[in-house]
Amino acid sequence: MSRAEATAGEAGTIWSRLATLIENAVDRVSRSSAASLALIAIVALLAFLPGHFTLPPVDRDEPRFAQATHQMVETGNYLDIRLQEETRYKKPIGIYWLQSIAVWATGTGPDASIGIYRLPSLFGAIAAACLTWWLAIAFGRPRVALLAGLLVASTVLLGIEARLAKTDAVLLATILAAHGALARAWLSTSTERNLRLAAIFWTALGASILIKGPLGLAAIACPLILLSVIDGSFRWLKQLAPLPGLIWMLLVVAPWFVAIGIASKGAFFEEAVGKDLIGKVVSVQESHGAPPGAYFLLLFFTFWPAAAYLSTGISWIMDRLKQPVILYAVVSVVPYWLIVEAMPTKLPHYVLPAYPLLAIATASALDAGGIRREGWFARFAASGAALMPAPLAVAAVVIAILLGENPSVAGVLILIVAGIVGVVSGRLFIPSPIASAAVAVIAAVITYLGIFGFVLPHLQHVRISENLATAGRAALDCPDPRFTSAGYGEPSLVLLAGTDTVLTDGAGAASFLAAGDCRAAFVEKRQLPSFNERTDDLGMMVDETGTVRGYAINGGRLVEFHIFVARSATP
Repeated sequence: MSRAEATAGEAGTIWSRLATLIENAVDRVSRSSAASLALIAIVALLAFLPGHFTLPPVDRDEPRFAQATHQMVETGNYLDIRLQEETRYKKPIGIYWLQSIAVWATGTGPDASIGIYRLPSLFGAIAAACLTWWLAIAFGRPRVALLAGLLVASTVLLGIEARLAKTDAVLLATILAAHGALARAWLSTSTERNLRLAAIFWTALGASILIKGPLGLAAIACPLILLSVIDGSFRWLKQLAPLPGLIWMLLVVAPWFVAIGIASKGAFFEEAVGKDLIGKVVSVQESHGAPPGAYFLLLFFTFWPAAAYLSTGISWIMDRLKQPVILYAVVSVVPYWLIVEAMPTKLPHYVLPAYPLLAIATASALDAGGIRREGWFARFAASGAALMPAPLAVAAVVIAILLGENPSVAGVLILIVAGIVGVVSGRLFIPSPIASAAVAVIAAVITYLGIFGFVLPHLQHVRISENLATAGRAALDCPDPRFTSAGYGEPSLVLLAGTDTVLTDGAGAASFLAAGDCRAAFVEKRQLPSFNERTDDLGMMVDETGTVRGYAINGGRLVEFHIFVARSATP
């Protein structure tokens, strides 16, 4: 044997030993339900927490939700949903109540930081990872349940939603609670009522309706109907007490829907159902259009790092459709996926309810040795855990330089470490895909620490609203300043500068300054001619107190703002 062959053999032995060590650790943890849930929750917290309190509000939906909650807490009106003076009748009340509870529980008041408004999403995402375990454990395979929970906790899409003060992470938790009850009813040989499962199922569906309308029902209807058709009977649903359960679900949701219907004189249903829901089904809304197949192409990014193992295990999965766990996953994912692919309006989070089921199918393939390890695609997939942090490290440097900022050195170094861990995951792919997946989860957690914890919060040019609000308050020496913005109408500015912030044009900004004391105007460069013309017409003297430059993500352009106050207001 040559020295090269001996060295290669020793290296192979090292990787095999490491793979065995990791796989044995996974086995030991999976034998304990408490240990499994604790590990999933810890991994989820480590994956979701970086950037939670340090990332600025992300326009546009997040600050709209947070601002509406802000106004609820500010006014004490927890029935109506308003964004400044306008009604916001797009989603039901559930997420606003949860965000209000977060504000109340932390004692921060309506001016709480965006991180407080994000807490329901953080806890919802952690719950979703744990409920993935609860759903999977119903099929009697502890290692599958543990792996599925870890894969969900480390996926890109859920990590993004965990950091946004909106509906989707909480919605996912309610859907998975309903899935867990439904799967247990289907697997049982009894047709007697199970009040525990029925209570979980119908309460979860009621909560999902209060969070985001009928989307949770649609996700659950897919397996409910198809499994009944496959079984040739709906009798198994008796365990879920359909009639009493439906009545209970209506009791959960009806009070607010009736109250808002009366208070809004039907406007809520016209807006939420007629325009928002049906509008997205039949046409492209808010320029969020994409052709069918877009979600499939995005899967390799949004389902990272689990996508590598799903793609190499798909043949095994499709060959075992008769296995209960695979059948349940397929009937839950395929029809739902086809529906959202067919919709003209497409947003990445629309497919999020399918991801835990994909994770369970992927974990089943990992557990049974169904991951393909030969061929060029398998070799490519083996490098999957390293394919995200490496480009992100390069992008972190390039984007910072393009914006005229210094890159986050700590963030780049952490991403490099994540890439190295990803390479280790790739080396473990051949001896043990399970060990490879476990290390890929670690690589993902480190990646999120680097990108969300350091790189993105470090970029000052994207903090336009925050910088404007800070500069505006510094320009005025009075207790209750008011602001107007000309040429920049992002909801994050309203959230950070105040509910009474006026969004207008250059002429309107000048008129705003002339109408009272303790006021500042943020005038985008292109609005300066109309602003100056109007100040001349009013005979008003103004002082420019500063300039804010930044990069507007919505619109993708560099912007420049000039901050003005009436001359008498200059401190």
